[in-house]
Amino acid sequence: MHILLALIFITYQLFLPDNHLIINNKVITVHGNTSLGSFKCDYVNQGLKDTLYVNDSYSKKAIEFDILVREFGCGNFILNSDFRKTIKAEEYPKAKVAVTNLRQHGKNYTCDLTVNLVGKKLQYNKIALSKSDKQLTANIILNFEELDLSPPRKMGGLIKVEEQLALEIKLGF
Repeated sequence: MHILLALIFITYQLFLPDNHLIINNKVITVHGNTSLGSFKCDYVNQGLKDTLYVNDSYSKKAIEFDILVREFGCGNFILNSDFRKTIKAEEYPKAKVAVTNLRQHGKNYTCDLTVNLVGKKLQYNKIALSKSDKQLTANIILNFEELDLSPPRKMGGLIKVEEQLALEIKLGF
């Protein structure tokens, strides 16, 4: 019986993917434009250890991370407050990002990405990832409309935020 269990364990180990990345930091950046210029809000989560398998057909394990919306930093308290109000931080204090199905195609990577924000679940398949140094980066464009949000306006409409936001997700390994 012990020999049978050892053979099963060895066979299982042979078919496990050995190509994996240990993710130790995650950065999410939201870029947007207003009628006065641009803005950038960051969320940084460092010191974690998550494993993301490359070309793994067996487990389909995802890296999921919760984002406390209040921890986004936009550079000053006014922008922080406006950003939190726009994405309804009081009503939806957490957002979630899940990365699955990481595939390597030569020097290029793709993944499936799920974003839960303001109560909406957005699914993106085969998102292109760029690799630089020790980091994978994904970029997606979000529209306020697909989140059922209205772009904020200030000072009677003199300052308007454009309809699109660029979401950049960086996974450091």
